[in-house]
Amino acid sequence: MAAREHIVLNVTGMTCTGCSKKLINVLHGIPGLSNIKVTFVSGTAAFELDPGHDRISVENVVPLVERQTGFKLARVTSGHMHLDVLLESSSIRHLEEASLDGFVSVEKVRGKHRYRITYDPTLVGARDLLPPNAALAPPVSDSTLTEGKKRLVNMTLAFLSSAAFTIPVVVLNWSNNPVPRQTREITALVLATIPQMIAVPEFYASAIKALVFSRMIEMDMLVVISITAAYFYSVVAFALYEAGISVKEAAFFETSSLLITLVLLGRLVAAFCRVRAVSAVSLRSLQAETTHIVQPDGATIKLDARLLQFGDTIRIAPHTRIVTDIDVILGTSAVDESMLTGEANPVPKQAGDSLVAGTLNGPGVLEGRLKRLPGANSLTDIVNLVENALGSKPRVQDLADKVASWFIPTIVAVAVATLIIWIAVALRVRGENAGGAIGTAITYGIAVLAISCPCALGLAVPMVLVIAGGVAARAGVVIKEADAIERGYKTTDVVFDKTGTLTMADLTVATVSTPQTPRITEEEALALTNNLVSGNKHPVSQAISLYMKAHDRLESKVDHVNSVPGAGIEAEWKSFAVKAGNPYWNSTDAEPCVRDIIEAGMTAFSVTIDGSLILAFGLQSQIRDEATAVVQALQRQNIRCHIVSGDTDKAVQDIASRVGIDANNVASRHSPAQKMQFVRQLQSDGRIVLFCGDGTNDAVAIAQANVGVQIGTASDVTNGVCDVTLLGGLEGILALLGISKRAFSRITFNFVWAAVYNVFAVLLASGALVKFRIPPAYAGLGEIVSVCPVIAAAVSLIWGRKYV
Repeated sequence: MAAREHIVLNVTGMTCTGCSKKLINVLHGIPGLSNIKVTFVSGTAAFELDPGHDRISVENVVPLVERQTGFKLARVTSGHMHLDVLLESSSIRHLEEASLDGFVSVEKVRGKHRYRITYDPTLVGARDLLPPNAALAPPVSDSTLTEGKKRLVNMTLAFLSSAAFTIPVVVLNWSNNPVPRQTREITALVLATIPQMIAVPEFYASAIKALVFSRMIEMDMLVVISITAAYFYSVVAFALYEAGISVKEAAFFETSSLLITLVLLGRLVAAFCRVRAVSAVSLRSLQAETTHIVQPDGATIKLDARLLQFGDTIRIAPHTRIVTDIDVILGTSAVDESMLTGEANPVPKQAGDSLVAGTLNGPGVLEGRLKRLPGANSLTDIVNLVENALGSKPRVQDLADKVASWFIPTIVAVAVATLIIWIAVALRVRGENAGGAIGTAITYGIAVLAISCPCALGLAVPMVLVIAGGVAARAGVVIKEADAIERGYKTTDVVFDKTGTLTMADLTVATVSTPQTPRITEEEALALTNNLVSGNKHPVSQAISLYMKAHDRLESKVDHVNSVPGAGIEAEWKSFAVKAGNPYWNSTDAEPCVRDIIEAGMTAFSVTIDGSLILAFGLQSQIRDEATAVVQALQRQNIRCHIVSGDTDKAVQDIASRVGIDANNVASRHSPAQKMQFVRQLQSDGRIVLFCGDGTNDAVAIAQANVGVQIGTASDVTNGVCDVTLLGGLEGILALLGISKRAFSRITFNFVWAAVYNVFAVLLASGALVKFRIPPAYAGLGEIVSVCPVIAAAVSLIWGRKYV
């Protein structure tokens, strides 16, 4: 059975969260699509496509959805690399006919003579592929920001155009001027018709498509009903006046025009705030556009980053941004990694070290070998993870969606009730005639429809999440699942692994014991151990392997090597069974030399042949500089801290006492399964658990925890089963919890504000408060009044106190 294809689309034209709901409904109506996610803030849609449906493909899904929604969709491709060039069509044919290894395809994209070449960078380099007469097209910036800016420009033009025709209408109708009523109303009719035409693509088209294709009434429909009722009532009133029929409520063309203009102003402000918010936390701006490469003769040339290819040697000048992931081969410097890890102090770099894309070089000159290409490097991984997290919905978003789904039908019902009640009041209480009663009631009904705004509710969660995710990423905390933000602020317990988490990952061999045994010499035992640990990723194995490299050792072949998580390594050597690892696993804990290592508080690693001890290593670890301060900070927040480790009692208790964790909250000699059970036991007591490990042998515990946190690096950020990756130190836990708490305080505020605003706005618009009323002409201000506080609350996460 063919695997389902994961599709990601950029969406242009979504103006509010109702648009994302409409898009979801349309996608759900297409057979063969599943796991549908739409993110309004980032302007993306993702789904899985079942290849079993013969007539369903991306090529026919996109135009179908565009036709039913009015949005513009473009597929986001991945895997191969792309190069946008400016070429004549004849050169394109030559490129296709050349059939170069690694060339995949070429297609026309937007813009004159602009083509996109798709290629496999492992088979052919960008410079080798680029035709001689080709020029690179202008770089394509962040699609989310680009589309946001286009939307901002379009909204600005629409608002200014509408305002230009609305202001004269308002002046004519509200000022004390000598213009005859007939002239005034004819002029108002002509001028007010222009904003109605502007409203056709902005409101009417999307509202009708949502009703016809998605079977839903969205916010645009409320606006359409309001402006249509106001405009056509005014047309009818004007016609009756011209026919000599008296009407109590004269034409009010300024109402529909001002309503359109103010709603457009609200959307303009929202679009502006959205662009500013997304750009403020975007990490894509850290990608350098140019760099210098070293030629074979030692000379350097400046190069567009898009033309880098494998095998290039890159020279990083002082105080310049590092273009992509690089292995240093020459030079020394100190690199500022704060924009990715949150670590304030520059990190020393020399030959053999790695550089991460987006970081900033210090005073030295570095040369390095390209490891990953721009667009497919660690910075890209982090950006993609942050953006993908926006597609996942926390449970609180489900609550917002449920309330929003009832919002518009409720408002329509309230507007109808308001219309009926005011007709009755006008007829029975005020003694107005039927025409006057209907005219009065319509103004109240229009005001109710126009002033209510579900956007505040719809933006309450996603706007906060996009800001929180970006702020966290800049603090070195990569949130892979948005739900982790919700669970994070409820955390009651933090469980730490020991080795590589509370302690530095780099252990050092402090002592080596070699008991006398007739089966093997000391040199053979060391060579055997070297082969066992070589290539193993556990910190203990890596420390022993590093120790072995410092000493010349014999080669010793071992067979059937198997890593046992939480225990050690087993293999065969000359038909003997070999076990190396935890002394409690291979039953060497009672051996005198092993016992001495354990009692000294060191980590013990013993090697046996057929049950006989041949080697015992004692390893020491250094506690992370920040570990004690982080534990104390968590405890001040009434969060209980625990250590669970596979190491010996003495070693674990020693670390616990040094960082300030209570001995009752310490568990030692735990296998990966037992670590998971430890977390599960806390959860059964009603605790919300954050587990922090290095991912080596605690993946099951990380997966079990309410919030799974892995300490990693930018290069392995995509690995693991964790919800959150810390690119810096343990301070990232404090940042995560701080951001989580502040994010949810803002989400709570947004929910309360959305409720308070809509209740009071509807009361004022419907005339329920007799002495206070919002006229329909001003009801369009509701878009600004309701949305701006929500956006401001989210953006305040950026300007708040430091989280680390």
